[in-house]
Amino acid sequence: MKNLPINYVLGKKIRLNKLVAALTLTAIVTSTLPVNAADKPTQLTSSIVSQKDAHITHYVGADFYTYYHGDTQLTKGAITGVAVIKPNNEVHPAHQHPDEEYLMILEGSGTWTLNGKSQPAHTGDILFAAPNDVHGIYNNGDVPLKFVVVRYQAK
Repeated sequence: MKNLPINYVLGKKIRLNKLVAALTLTAIVTSTLPVNAADKPTQLTSSIVSQKDAHITHYVGADFYTYYHGDTQLTKGAITGVAVIKPNNEVHPAHQHPDEEYLMILEGSGTWTLNGKSQPAHTGDILFAAPNDVHGIYNNGDVPLKFVVVRYQAK
């Protein structure tokens, strides 16, 4: 699935009600996971994954490298990855989910959104989003913005 603005579905611009928007956003967020991610997540074990072995999902204006997706001894649905966003783009609009999530900027700059407030995002910043907090990041800089994602739910 291409990463289209939330008001585009199947290439057509439409007006979305809140339910359809939520379902569309869920599909966009889920599409960052590996192809088999719809299956029950696997039990993760200690390992090292190189970037060349990460699953890559291409979007319009961004790429997402999924390194791990699965359950751990203490969490369910854990996802770790690295997003690379081209200038004037985002992986997806600000969103919310029941998982806790950390985002850390490795390179570049942009704008954070957290619960309706925006502020500059700089290399080295870390955002923590508690469950159901609305959060996101947009690259309004001149170079790619690269950040790490760690998301999980407690069992």
